[in-house]
Amino acid sequence: MAKKTAKTTTTSLDFSNSAKVIKETAKSINTQIQEVVGEVTEDLKDNASTLTDRTMAPVKKAYEQLNDKINWEYLDLAKATKSVNDFTVKTAEDLVDGVAVNGAKWQGVAEKAIKGGLELTAKQQDIMFDTLETVKGQINKGTKRLKHLIYN
Repeated sequence: MAKKTAKTTTTSLDFSNSAKVIKETAKSINTQIQEVVGEVTEDLKDNASTLTDRTMAPVKKAYEQLNDKINWEYLDLAKATKSVNDFTVKTAEDLVDGVAVNGAKWQGVAEKAIKGGLELTAKQQDIMFDTLETVKGQINKGTKRLKHLIYN
């Protein structure tokens, strides 16, 4: 059998020209994009008022329709009602605060009155019992005298 030997050859590939073409194409596209963006920007600047008018027209129409449907008298009445409600709430809060403060004062007065009333009642009770004992003593003494006068 005969041996075959393979001969290897190396070839180098040169992409330098392709890279140069890609860079030039990228620069060209970038320049074109910048030009288009500049033109679009100028168009937007020139037509800004027209675009604004066109986009705002439906909003203005809706506002006018809504404005025609609003009964401004009811809105003023609602504002007045809110004002009255705010006043009522504030007055009620002031009233509750006043009741709490004055209630505490009256509670102190009532406590003193009850305490004084109980002391007065106790003194009156003592006076009444003293009086009853005195009357009892006088009755006993009078009964003894009467018995002495009658049986003697």
